[in-house]
Formats: sequence, C-alpha cells, structure tokens
Amino acid sequence: MNERYQKVLVLYLLANAVVKVLNGEFKICKWIKDSLVGYTIFSIGLREMTKRKNK
Repeated sequence: MNERYQKVLVLYLLANAVVKVLNGEFKICKWIKDSLVGYTIFSIGLREMTKRKNK
C-alpha cells in the first residue's frame, strides 16, 4: 500500500472515531463498517483524481 494512502487511512479513522465519540454514537462494529466504506470511497476518488491529473 502506498505510504500516502496509509497516512490518509490513519487520519480518516481518527477523524471518524472523534466524530462518533463526540456524538455519543460510538459502537465498534458500526464504526469499523462506516470507516471501511467511507475510506474505500475516498481512496477510489483520490486514485481517479491522480490518474486524471497525470494524463
């Protein structure tokens, strides 16, 4: 995995956890599911934007 994506993953997980804790909705299973879905969408968008930029 690219180092850039690893950094984004860590930041995304932390940000998502903070929001869930502050809203009082932190349930580990739901947090994991939401984080994986959200990060997947984000990383696909980041990859596509990088491809278009490099053309």
